[in-house]
Amino acid sequence: MNRKAGIIIIVLLIIHVHHLLAQENNYWFNNYGAGATLRGGIATAGTRTVSAIYYNPGALPFIENDFFEGQADVLAIDYLRITNAGGDQVNLNYLNVDVAPSLFGYLKRLNKNPKMAYAIGVLTKYVNNYSFLLNHEEVGNYLLPDDELDVFQGQYKYENRVRESWVVGSVSYRLSQHIGVGLSTNIFIRTQDFNRSYSAVAFHEDERNLPNQNFSKIANNLDQEELHHRALGFIFKGGIDFDYDDLKLGMTITSPSISLGLLNNQSQRAHSSFLPDKVQKIQYSSAVHTYYAGVYKTPFSVNIGADYTLKKLTLSIATEWFAKIDKYQIIKEKDNSVDLENPTSPDPNYAIPVMANKSVINAGFSVAYRFNERLIYVGSFRTDFNFIDDEVLDRTTDFVPNMTFWDIYHIASGMIITGPRTDLTFGVNYGFGSSSDTPQFVSMTSASQDNYLRGDIQNNASVQYSNISFTLGFNFNIDFKKGLKEEKI
Repeated sequence: MNRKAGIIIIVLLIIHVHHLLAQENNYWFNNYGAGATLRGGIATAGTRTVSAIYYNPGALPFIENDFFEGQADVLAIDYLRITNAGGDQVNLNYLNVDVAPSLFGYLKRLNKNPKMAYAIGVLTKYVNNYSFLLNHEEVGNYLLPDDELDVFQGQYKYENRVRESWVVGSVSYRLSQHIGVGLSTNIFIRTQDFNRSYSAVAFHEDERNLPNQNFSKIANNLDQEELHHRALGFIFKGGIDFDYDDLKLGMTITSPSISLGLLNNQSQRAHSSFLPDKVQKIQYSSAVHTYYAGVYKTPFSVNIGADYTLKKLTLSIATEWFAKIDKYQIIKEKDNSVDLENPTSPDPNYAIPVMANKSVINAGFSVAYRFNERLIYVGSFRTDFNFIDDEVLDRTTDFVPNMTFWDIYHIASGMIITGPRTDLTFGVNYGFGSSSDTPQFVSMTSASQDNYLRGDIQNNASVQYSNISFTLGFNFNIDFKKGLKEEKI
């Protein structure tokens, strides 16, 4: 096997393993390529590694020789605290530790046409792995009209596992000494397994220790939403890059996603309750949809950036505008779709999950300082505004399969050790966000029988979020005629 084929096979074999915690509704949470990660994704202009297939394919013609790049977040730690998430003083404290490769890519130049360059890559675009429980027990009077002490036990369960991977193919052309253009075709596959439920029960306190829970009187409630979502489709990104030595400019335009609807999806939603001494003792609503087509929408966006080098210092800026996405249904009926034969839901769309994205603008800057020929420091800051459109979505009535709603800010810092053909990058990324006066997930401390063992949602929850990840990356600039020069770093 020759060296070229071996490198391509390595790319295809090792990239598919990934797993980390990310945010559900933030466009700029992840970055791709170690150098671009330290730059905070501020890489629309001046990128000269294979990560340009994502940031600006117009920069690819300026990369010399063939090129291979790999990057991984070696360790990612997330901490989330939501005060009053499940009711007054029912707080969520959530910690997650994981690892994940993010990008592997390979660029090929043509000897017959040196102005053209092709690149392929696989990247972990998005991964989320939230899973937690909130439990609460309280003694009070819940079983009306009795005037006795009762035990209330409530549980809120949330699970959301999302994985989105891209296979990227880029073609680029150098129009002149200073201008390059390119187009990336991104094939995405996105999977989401979502489950959210609230269950509650109330019984007389003096019957707490009865065998087999043979209560003389009991009330219970269950609300559940479940989604198994699969989407396959395309996203296109065109880019132009201007290289005037010390000054580099770039712009990209990204198309909305095109979902093919080939994969099967399932959703269900149900509510059931039994309440003693009420005219309607049993309340039940249920709907199930199977073999539906998956719909996944991403916005049209425009990104512009600039990169300026002044002796040993390089300053980079970038901003990206994301268009609004109107409220839409995440699954849609197709010819072989199946629904529950006897639905008891209040309306036909009761179990259809929905989503809506507001328009946001993110921006950031990075600073790079070259100490010498071998060592470069890189630091960056960027915004990462949440795009969930809560003015359109009503989380109390709509089936919205996510929960995050806070803005995040990111700081990155690290070093690049360079060689004639090999670079090694390592660094740390820190993200933080907060929110106050936001709605609770559920209110278990004000539950009542009249409200089906639920309490009125209050806007008194507050969020503190932080993320720290450690990045390690490498790239090889390859001339197959001369072979890869071994460098000791």
